[in-house]
Amino acid sequence: MYNKFLAGEKIYLREVREEDVNDEYYCWINDPEINQFLETRFFPRSKKDILNHVNKLDGNPNEIFFAICDIKNDKHIGNIKLGPINWYHRKGDISLLIGDKNYWGKGIATESIRLVTEFAFINLNLNKINAGCYEENKGSLKAFENCGFIIEGKFEQEGFCKGKFMDIIRIGLTKHKYETIIKNSI
Repeated sequence: MYNKFLAGEKIYLREVREEDVNDEYYCWINDPEINQFLETRFFPRSKKDILNHVNKLDGNPNEIFFAICDIKNDKHIGNIKLGPINWYHRKGDISLLIGDKNYWGKGIATESIRLVTEFAFINLNLNKINAGCYEENKGSLKAFENCGFIIEGKFEQEGFCKGKFMDIIRIGLTKHKYETIIKNSI
């Protein structure tokens, strides 16, 4: 039984554990469709490499790494990370992966982002959360926008993806805007 560190309606977040680095996780990281917009796509990853990455992030207060799990069956379906966190400027980045394709398009990314954003602003007292995505990653952009993030900039041909240079969209949300969104939704 895992501790449900942050719980939503469909999913909960908990720490990523060594036993999560299994054949399924290995396939997520190395599947060209799943990792098409991730920086990990440039080189194949071994289970040992993935495990080293998980162990490096375990307990790191500057890069908080969560497993996304289905609340109904405890299945590990992806990951979301808050970090690196800059404690001087009270800001951090969010990045995520929904590895199990059966959960794509079901609002899992949006719910994960909402949980981590609330945790960042309420529990950690951060002032700003940022994220970035390739221009063709419409699903990711929509998930962040559903959580109140706004496009703050577009960096022309900033990344190489799918054999071509693409714009990178930078999105963000301040604590003040988050609080305004929460107050207006009540």
